[in-house]
Amino acid sequence: MKNEIFDVAIVGYGPAGKLLAALLGQKGWKVGVYERFPEAFSLPRAVHYDHEVARILQTVIPTIDIETISERVQDMYEWCNADHQALLKLDWSEFGISGWPRDMFFNQPELERKMDISCKSLSTVSINLGYEAVGLSEYQDRVDLIVKDFQGVQTKVTARYVVGCDGSNSFVRKQMDHTFTDLGFQSDWLVVDIIPKEEREWKPSNLQLCDPARPTTVVSGGPGRRRWEFMVLPDETKEELNHEEVAWRLLEPWNISADNAILERHAVYTFRAMWVDDWRKGRLMLAGDAAHLTPPFMGQGLCSGLRDSKNLAWKLDLVLRGVADEAILDTYTTERKPHTQAVIEAALFLGRMICVTDPEAAKERDEAFLTGKAPEFPEFPNMTDGILYKNDEAVSESHAGRLSLQSEVTYKGVTSLLDDAVGQGWKILSFLDDASRFLGSGQIEFMEQLGTRFITIIPNQEISRDAVVDIKGKYAQFFDETGFKAVIVRPDFYIFGAVSSFDRLPILIDDLSRQIKLNRKTDNTRYITQ
Repeated sequence: MKNEIFDVAIVGYGPAGKLLAALLGQKGWKVGVYERFPEAFSLPRAVHYDHEVARILQTVIPTIDIETISERVQDMYEWCNADHQALLKLDWSEFGISGWPRDMFFNQPELERKMDISCKSLSTVSINLGYEAVGLSEYQDRVDLIVKDFQGVQTKVTARYVVGCDGSNSFVRKQMDHTFTDLGFQSDWLVVDIIPKEEREWKPSNLQLCDPARPTTVVSGGPGRRRWEFMVLPDETKEELNHEEVAWRLLEPWNISADNAILERHAVYTFRAMWVDDWRKGRLMLAGDAAHLTPPFMGQGLCSGLRDSKNLAWKLDLVLRGVADEAILDTYTTERKPHTQAVIEAALFLGRMICVTDPEAAKERDEAFLTGKAPEFPEFPNMTDGILYKNDEAVSESHAGRLSLQSEVTYKGVTSLLDDAVGQGWKILSFLDDASRFLGSGQIEFMEQLGTRFITIIPNQEISRDAVVDIKGKYAQFFDETGFKAVIVRPDFYIFGAVSSFDRLPILIDDLSRQIKLNRKTDNTRYITQ
């Protein structure tokens, strides 16, 4: 039997698998990706991501490509009752703290093509389509994964870690001792994607019609596309609705027909709300739909999977390099599960609002929202646990767990978003003053082992080709409003902690060192010769 050897093997080549492969490949790790389907899925699925995920994608896709495949929300995301009275309006038109529009719509096959190009550009990433995972054995120092091609030929894949990005029916998950938390929500919907043949103004551009006669979603499907989602009613079956003629019939009231649109896809999905309780077992980990399922009412399913991969990638890199003890991988579940749980519960808030087919119950819902008696929409979560500074009362307001700011800067004569200008990884941001001069040699050495960049930002009025210039004043505003002198930013853009005086910065770094548990004795031999 043929034997392939990798640092990390990834089962599944969807968005979460592609992102993880690209991030690890960028670090020079040998990555083997195995996908059971022989070709990429060519039809739309997810259609929405937010500013944080756009910044994550920015790590593997050129900024101009993200702009090209995305459509920015220009107005409110409206939730209306059957009489088109507004029950809830979500402002998706603003820019987020991550330097991108708060919410954008896209076509998933186009996104995955861009991600695939990124993966294929990395010499250490091996992509294997048409290989199904059929066996797995975990040992103290490795995992042996057995994959089978369409001719039935088996290959043994040996890796230090295996990550299951293989969807809701995950093979990797089935090899782990795991339990589920299921919130008991289940709803069937017919999803219909069209390509309009003519220009048309959509007002509102994104709508949830909370009509008990047929709860319906109408949103962008990315540039040049539209999506409808029709709830399967209690007296209907999934099989009854999953036909082309039914799709056209349901589109008729929206003035959509074969004369003015191309029906790209129709499919019935079952929306659920659940998560695996532990996303790591030894050398096995889960990401994306293999770890959690999110109802689509906030458009956060794909977003959560990409956050998983971004979180996991920098921790695997530290472990593989021998900088951190393997125990850091336990923080993957600690950090990502509560965040995902909060997102799922927020999506359920919206799901329970729209999935009402009883007219009397819908009337009570409408009255509650129209009179201001409905529960408030939950705030989008920050990170609440894990590798965050939280030990010193003096810096308890250190913004730990919040997303960090990205804005446009000018560096060495080029204007771009911060990450494009200075690169990825750990950052210590300060305004006007160099934070490194307040640290001891041991603290600087530790941060350099993490790959930290010390970024001193100066105001737009200053002229310096070698400095990072805050051309829009966003960083000046942030440091002024918070009173911070320095901010430590993790590779996944969450703030580890911030200080209001430079003499407290060593305290944060010492705490970070304790949490990461610098491990100079760990065997960091790679399976690939660098």
